[in-house]
Amino acid sequence: MMELLSLDDFKDTKIDPNWGPFDYLLHVLHVDQQKMLKSQNAPPPPQTLCKQDHTGFKLRSKFNNSVGLKRKRNLKAVEEEDDGYGDRVAPKLKPKRSKKQEKSVCPIPPPDLPPLFRQLIVEEMGGRGLVLVIQKTIFFSDINPAASRFSIPFSQVKTHDFLNEAEAKELDDKNSMQVWLLDPSMRGTSITLNKWVMGSSSLYVLTNTWNPLVKNNQLKKGDMVQLWSFRVNSLLCFALVKL
Repeated sequence: MMELLSLDDFKDTKIDPNWGPFDYLLHVLHVDQQKMLKSQNAPPPPQTLCKQDHTGFKLRSKFNNSVGLKRKRNLKAVEEEDDGYGDRVAPKLKPKRSKKQEKSVCPIPPPDLPPLFRQLIVEEMGGRGLVLVIQKTIFFSDINPAASRFSIPFSQVKTHDFLNEAEAKELDDKNSMQVWLLDPSMRGTSITLNKWVMGSSSLYVLTNTWNPLVKNNQLKKGDMVQLWSFRVNSLLCFALVKL
């Protein structure tokens, strides 16, 4: 069972007057991880913080690969991606082409991260290892306030390599992970990553702070979005891009 933090856990904290809201939030995540590692008789990871920028992401933090892992709460059953609202997309049959036509078709270039996001992540945040996790249409279930989650079905995931071995094991063990997310407005926020298994289907989900993100970015059914992953030091981060 997850053990809550108390005031005693912050008795050795030295407050930097230049800290902003995201600095404090990241420090809470670090203290939570220290407490978890101490309970497992493991040495805590070092942490270095510097002044944040407007995104709250200009933070230089050193975490091990299991950063921000928390026990997952009891989950409510959620709908499949079609939600019963007619959102299921029927597979499209590809028209047959002759060999001559196939040779003349130009290859489609791989999707790329928009320049402003790339500049912020790579140049300002020092992010590395950009990976496109999924490109999908926003369904009703993704903006339903009662559900409060963004679904990432395994059937649509481009690659699972955005997780390292330790992180994949934590999710398989039904633990949740606290991660950083750049929203479509390039504002930074903390969000929870889970893995759900529903019958024969599996999916990743982003939960807890998803509803405010939907409202602040005016996401609506039918919007096309991309979810990219990257790392700042060893910290797993995501960027949600609205196309």
